[in-house]
Amino acid sequence: MLITKNHPKARRVSLALLALAGLLSTGCTGLAQPQILPETPDVPASWTGTQLSSAASTDGLSAEELAVWWRQLGDPVLDELVTRIVSGNLDLQTAAARVAEARARRGLSRSELGPSVSGRVTAGRTEPLGDGIAGDSYTATLETSWEADLFGANRLALAASQADLEAGVEDLRAARVAVVAETVAAYADVRVAEARLKVVDDSLASREETYQLTTWREQANLASRLEVNQAASSLEQTRAERPTLERRVTEARLRLALLAGESPGALDELLTTPAAADVPAPPNAVSAGIPADALRQRPDVRSAERGFAAAWARLGVAQAARYPTLRLTGSLDAQSPDLGDLFDADAFFGNLLAGLTAPIFESGRIRENIAVREAQVDQAALAYQSAVLGALSEVETALAAFYRSQERIAALDVAMQAATEASELADQRYAAGLVDLLSVLETERTLFTIQEQLVTSRGELLNAFSSLYRALGGGWDAASQDPASQDSASRDSASQDSASQEATDTGASNV
Repeated sequence: MLITKNHPKARRVSLALLALAGLLSTGCTGLAQPQILPETPDVPASWTGTQLSSAASTDGLSAEELAVWWRQLGDPVLDELVTRIVSGNLDLQTAAARVAEARARRGLSRSELGPSVSGRVTAGRTEPLGDGIAGDSYTATLETSWEADLFGANRLALAASQADLEAGVEDLRAARVAVVAETVAAYADVRVAEARLKVVDDSLASREETYQLTTWREQANLASRLEVNQAASSLEQTRAERPTLERRVTEARLRLALLAGESPGALDELLTTPAAADVPAPPNAVSAGIPADALRQRPDVRSAERGFAAAWARLGVAQAARYPTLRLTGSLDAQSPDLGDLFDADAFFGNLLAGLTAPIFESGRIRENIAVREAQVDQAALAYQSAVLGALSEVETALAAFYRSQERIAALDVAMQAATEASELADQRYAAGLVDLLSVLETERTLFTIQEQLVTSRGELLNAFSSLYRALGGGWDAASQDPASQDSASRDSASQDSASQEATDTGASNV
């Protein structure tokens, strides 16, 4: 089609090109592949771990409660730590940056649905070599091109990019779940090490008294030097526990500072406040809900499902490469020897070209690319199934650890009461000369061991509590102002968002 410079509608050529390309693009149908979902392994109706305790609850926490599950511990220092770490953690900031990248890639895919327009203005002068006439020449060109999405390849690519963005948001949520759980675990390590230090200090005081008593008895010729050395050895062995525990306190505090993205020692002032100086005690029963709810809450499972959707859409893109592509190109040109007349209607002429390209011989490239995408779909399906089974296993493991730790603590409480009475009786009988020093040292050693085991078990209970709610996907809230879930309103207008959603829906229907 040729429009001469005398054509009265020359100025409307570019608009006509855009309109024609749009009609062709929207009028074509995509590849009609049925959308499928990855196969889900059998999900039980309830958790077997809840049968370990009569106090177990099958009711799950609400979404709001699950998002702040650590508040069940009633520790204000821990509450402040989680808030501070979530806002400053570098891994979360990295995950948020990945979401921003995925959002930009979605924008690139969306731009493939529209035309490209470029303009060019040139000026030149002709210098005669003989008797020719010198003169100026000015040219203005407006070029446009548009690939009509005949078989939905571009829309499928947009659907894949949208799924990648959604998977990125879920990955950020999964990172937040992990960071919260690691914060509670590191805080538990701090409090357990501090509690063990207190046990050591109490035992040191007791063994110091035993040593002094043995020394006095030796001076009164009621005890031998052997007994004094035995008491001194027991005292120093207990004292040797302190450096190791102090190192563990320091390491746990440094780990918390690293999680918060702050310098070493930045959290020491907060951790030394007297608001919470003991190992936090979880509730006697946990609300685990039902397995199906846990799978819906788990960000890693949700991310795996979105990963499958992206792989399935890209398979459609690879299959669309077997079919022809239609590209529309057009230009609107103006030429004049006078710059002032360059944009006059009489100076315009234009053309419109449509090219249909179909693959004939590709040496198996298209076929092999489809095979690659099919293998990636299989991998994504297996990754989804693995995520589901892993989630179920993690919850069951954490439930068993939680309730078994409670049983162990109950038994150790009884043992500690008996060991405390035995140690007091041994001290009294030794002072009266009724038993030897070995009986006293043995009862002290037994009491010290049980006290350490009790503190350690309380830490294990807290870690099991943290692992359980991590396995349940607790720690994120879709309604919160998450930096990853906020769409960039400053960059995407309402009309662009609408167009993106339409393209995504169309792409999903084509998969």
